[in-house]
Amino acid sequence: MHISAQIGAIWPVPPHESVNVIEFKNQYHKNKDVWDAAFHFLANNDLEQFPVGNYVIIQGKCWATVSEYIPKEVEKGNIESHRRFIDLQYTLWGNEKMGLAQDVKVRMDYNAERDVAFYTSPNIKYYPAGKDNFFLFFPSDIHQPSVRGKGEVIESRKIVIKIEYIE
Repeated sequence: MHISAQIGAIWPVPPHESVNVIEFKNQYHKNKDVWDAAFHFLANNDLEQFPVGNYVIIQGKCWATVSEYIPKEVEKGNIESHRRFIDLQYTLWGNEKMGLAQDVKVRMDYNAERDVAFYTSPNIKYYPAGKDNFFLFFPSDIHQPSVRGKGEVIESRKIVIKIEYIE
């Protein structure tokens, strides 16, 4: 069964076309209970009304952060990667885009406590973010989330779920 069909049985929003579906499928099958818990969280809560804050889904393995904020200008947004946790990012509303970077240079070495490294890159491909799909950023995906799209400066509402990465 295709991975989108498996998760679609829990939560009907598909992954964005930029998502590495092979890695998604591998991670899903290695850690199915955690992924299913994340998708059940998304499916069983009114995401438009859910209070801003942090929510433990499975202690130490999966949690959600609900945020409302003004996305940053591209020049001010962080380009980052993570090693221990995958980012599932789902923007409900706002003028926001997500970037995937290539040709990167390390700006700040990996910080294990924060599970993040920061980069610079002259080569980033941006995709509009909205409620029609979600983004997944695996350890190999150097990404620039939460940056402002063209046009009006408006607030965004986003859910980020951190999901344990299995080697």
